[in-house]
Amino acid sequence: MGLVKRWYIISILCLALAGCTAEKPTVEQGSDCVGQPVLFSSGNMAEARTKSDPAPIGSTSPYYLGMTNTAGVPYMPVNGRFVCTMYYHAAAGDTDASVFDVKDIADGGTYTTAWLKVNNNLGNSVYWNKEFNDVGVDTDALGFDKAATCFYWQNRLTHAFLAQTDYNKLITNDGASVAQGKLKLYPNSDTQLTIGDVEISVNTYDLTRSDLMSSMSMQPDPLLALTIMKPAGATQEANRVRLYFRHQFSQIQVNLKGAADNSAELTSDQIESVELLGISEKGYVCDRLNADGTIGVAGETAFYEAVNLDGYTNEQLEENKWGTSFNMFDMATGDIEDGHDTGYATGFLKSFNAIAFGYLSAIRIFWHEGTPSEPGIRHITTFEVPQKQNVDDVDLRTLQSGMKYIYDLELRRGTLAVIRTQILEWMQDENLVYSSDGTITN
Repeated sequence: MGLVKRWYIISILCLALAGCTAEKPTVEQGSDCVGQPVLFSSGNMAEARTKSDPAPIGSTSPYYLGMTNTAGVPYMPVNGRFVCTMYYHAAAGDTDASVFDVKDIADGGTYTTAWLKVNNNLGNSVYWNKEFNDVGVDTDALGFDKAATCFYWQNRLTHAFLAQTDYNKLITNDGASVAQGKLKLYPNSDTQLTIGDVEISVNTYDLTRSDLMSSMSMQPDPLLALTIMKPAGATQEANRVRLYFRHQFSQIQVNLKGAADNSAELTSDQIESVELLGISEKGYVCDRLNADGTIGVAGETAFYEAVNLDGYTNEQLEENKWGTSFNMFDMATGDIEDGHDTGYATGFLKSFNAIAFGYLSAIRIFWHEGTPSEPGIRHITTFEVPQKQNVDDVDLRTLQSGMKYIYDLELRRGTLAVIRTQILEWMQDENLVYSSDGTITN
């Protein structure tokens, strides 16, 4: 599993505010921002950064390093919801090099968790109740729920803002309970994982496909963000903080066409389905800051439950030696141009996609030679994913967080050919809300 590389942007400004429930601390002399609330707002998309600007903890992307600017990173759309926890250096005599206070509240910990939603087209966010109830809410002049928890700059040292949301429930999810998939962070974690000799808190996501799912837009798609900064100045711009939300799992897309040698003259109707074999049924996403200001273990923030082959019968393993199988989603939109569904990749008969994580062992395709009414000979063709991609020596089987894997395959009788395999960063060029058909435009 690799470092996640996808994001959208929210910014945090330091402004005066009254009315939120968190107690306002004593203002430290000489720092105009200390004691003032942290206001989540839209990012300055045109702001240029230099190579000398510090990158957020754990970042490797040039977007993070700010070689040019943050153009192209979309705002969170109106009514987008997320949960955020603020950590800081709380002990007397602390410096920026000191550990963050990550102790439990019962042990004297000082972290604070708040729920926010976006209320305009520029990503401006307001503190809100965790139920995201709008009825009878008393708001202040800035539109904040007066009963909601707010963040305040505690001192002039670095603060850490860890945030989480679900891309596919961006405008419907809430934190009203501690059920799996809800907007929650530590201490409301779903479980504890031991990675090596390190124990971490995580939220759990079901990666199996239910019968009710009709598109990738119904799968869990957790996003995580971490930004660490200090209120370095007294102006709003000097204290702007960006949260880059990044996909924690992977997207797989399979594009299919008939053989160029006409050994299998196909129409889209003859392609029935595509399965992913060997992938995990559970994924885990870290939800608590480490004391050193990182998340997870060795830069990894998402993990998966390995497939237990002992849980399958010999008969099941004879049919699928990798154990698990997952039906992908047909990317058809029903919008036809020149006889081709616009949801499918150009030049291909059909395209399928899915969110997955873990270890992708094989791709299985079901197709038939006849017509829907008279299917004729049915073919089951399995493509075993190679361990490495020859060109770049990239591991193809172990799925990486925030990456999109595209397999262009050509069907032939009894076999198939790989036209091209691509591994791309999972990008969005539009607002982060899936269309109803679950497709993504890159």
